[in-house]
Amino acid sequence: MCRTYEIIVLVILLICFGFFLVNKINLTTADLGRHLKNGEIVVNNAFSDFNIVKKVLNTNFYSYTYSDFPFINHHWGGGVILYLLFLLIGFNGLSLIYILLSFIIFFIFFKLAKSKSSLFIILLIGLLLIPLISARKEIRPEIFSYLFIALFFYVLWKVKNKEISFKWLIVLPIIQLFWINIHIYFVFGIFIIGAFLFEELILKKRFDKKLLYSFFSVTLISFLNPFNISGLMYPFNIFKEYGYKIVENQSIFFLHRLDFNNPNILLFKISFILLFLSFLLVFLLNRKKFSIVLFIFSLVFGFMACFAIRNFTLFGLFAFLSICINLKLILDKIKFKENVKEVLIIISLLSIVLFGVFNNFDYFKREIGIGLLGGNNNAAEFFKENDLKGPIFNNYDIGGYLIYHLYPEKVFVDNRPEAYPVSFFTEEYIPMQENDNVFVNYDFNAIFFYYHDFTPWAQEFLIRKVDDSNWAPVFADSYSIIFLKRNELNKELINKFELPKEMFKVK
Repeated sequence: MCRTYEIIVLVILLICFGFFLVNKINLTTADLGRHLKNGEIVVNNAFSDFNIVKKVLNTNFYSYTYSDFPFINHHWGGGVILYLLFLLIGFNGLSLIYILLSFIIFFIFFKLAKSKSSLFIILLIGLLLIPLISARKEIRPEIFSYLFIALFFYVLWKVKNKEISFKWLIVLPIIQLFWINIHIYFVFGIFIIGAFLFEELILKKRFDKKLLYSFFSVTLISFLNPFNISGLMYPFNIFKEYGYKIVENQSIFFLHRLDFNNPNILLFKISFILLFLSFLLVFLLNRKKFSIVLFIFSLVFGFMACFAIRNFTLFGLFAFLSICINLKLILDKIKFKENVKEVLIIISLLSIVLFGVFNNFDYFKREIGIGLLGGNNNAAEFFKENDLKGPIFNNYDIGGYLIYHLYPEKVFVDNRPEAYPVSFFTEEYIPMQENDNVFVNYDFNAIFFYYHDFTPWAQEFLIRKVDDSNWAPVFADSYSIIFLKRNELNKELINKFELPKEMFKVK
């Protein structure tokens, strides 16, 4: 019967998790297009033209503005995997693979929680934290990092508790060999082993030799990347040349000042307080069972999520595991009358369900499904079918989309701030949208813009371009707008496709 209950709880949680994950791909703003193009170029040229591969790996290859700017393409292996999968199963398949991997990651943490907690606590905390765990819905190479983090932690946790043989530690350097070339979070492989080593030192006043060997082997294997020590150190250097603010890299405090609407920020605050309150109570009531390693991960990922909301998923996974284990330890020390316990269970469950519904109400309005959003490729197809020419001026958001569809046409900018000097954004990209006197210094033939870019400079720029007699809007859909410069090259196309200005006026 216990096994049946476990399956029921798991199914309920996965259904809820799946609801948040079933999200159509908006390729117009996603990084996915660029990752697929990275994979395509590496796969197609690895044995025929390695110079192109080197440029993709080491330079800002896709931009005509700073083509030779040095850049470490730390996720190139992730692009290769995504591209090979795409060849086999397309965009619909990529959506399903992403959901499947997310389910596997959650299942690993579920099984760890099940070994130390009760099914009711797991159901309760799972329902609360699933929106936070599913915060990263876009298909990116970081999904592999979440999987590898889960596998690293699972193996080390099971070895520590003597539930599996220490021989399983051999899989960690093997995983790391792939991880170092797939995503920048490879550094957490070293960190996770380091945390278990630290716990051993605190509790037993010595280092476990097998863990120490594993730590050094994983660290040494991390040098096996195309960038050697520069690749190993890149996680600590990436923000040194990062000239553009991205929402996912902003702190909850910064976004709060902007009145940024993200229901997960409130959920993060609640779960953060609940998590550290649970650790405090375990420390006071059942100190011998206090998990140093879980506290380290909760602390590190909690503060990472505080200062960059892109880390909500990682925090959510470890908060789920930690709170489940801690609550079981706390409740084991507190005796309730049976009827009181039943009332608390009902109240807690109803409160979490109601909170989840109201806190994520806007999420119910989205377009649910797999694969691409309808008409997502129309703008690029229009550009290619009519043989439009660059140089293109595009905004930051749509760069990956253009790379995927229009390569070898170069873009002005794309969504990799680390691939451009800081001065490019502060002295060129933003000023040219704010001031036409700066914009006219560039000889653009086309403007390709994602017009849901709500930065103040982007909106001002679009309003001016609609009224600019030197530019003609020739295409607009739910995602993008294309302008052509009024010149002899574009004259025939403008006569054929120019859109009336009245359609862009706000009533």
